[in-house]
Amino acid sequence: MKKLVVMLVVAMMANVASVSAKDMFPKKNYVKVNQELSMLLNPDSAVGLLEESQVVKVKILVTETGSIVVLSADTDNESLDYYIKESLNYKKFATNELTPGAQYEFAVNFKS
Repeated sequence: MKKLVVMLVVAMMANVASVSAKDMFPKKNYVKVNQELSMLLNPDSAVGLLEESQVVKVKILVTETGSIVVLSADTDNESLDYYIKESLNYKKFATNELTPGAQYEFAVNFKS
């Protein structure tokens, strides 16, 4: 009986430790940056009509001066890739949510 109680206590402590470990490193939500990206990437006639909606993973680097440099855009559509790079390269965010010198990846949803 004592062994059963000890095992239950150990199991409960292990369960609590794993739950708290998940909460220790929450994923940061960049609400203002997402809004600015949406404004900067607001498509116009230059992109043309997309045949279907696409989600593009865009990797950016924020320079020490706060400028955006697009490292890659995960799309096969060359005109969309060009549009993303032209719209974001060397622009600056109004918010200071991002750390200069760091790389970030955002999923951008383009609807047809």
